[in-house]
Amino acid sequence: MAFKMKDIKELDSKIKNLSKKTKKAQSEPTSNSSLGIAMKLSSEMVAAVFVASLIGYYLDKWLETEPFFLIFLFFLGAITGILNVVRTSKMINKE
Repeated sequence: MAFKMKDIKELDSKIKNLSKKTKKAQSEPTSNSSLGIAMKLSSEMVAAVFVASLIGYYLDKWLETEPFFLIFLFFLGAITGILNVVRTSKMINKE
């Protein structure tokens, strides 16, 4: 079965059109849903506080300084979480 030159040119033009469409679709930024953004920001905040508090709890148990590291690292985690949320919000607003 021999291909005609016309068929090959049509196929080539179809391939070029599809590759242009896919490149255009890939270059367009995806829109983030409000729920997705809220979940991301809240999980960053909770994770920072939780991890810091957990580290503080175990440091207090290990060093026998009961509330000191827990309180200190709780507030440090809260500050870190807030900074992460602010930084992420700025990045989202740039897009």
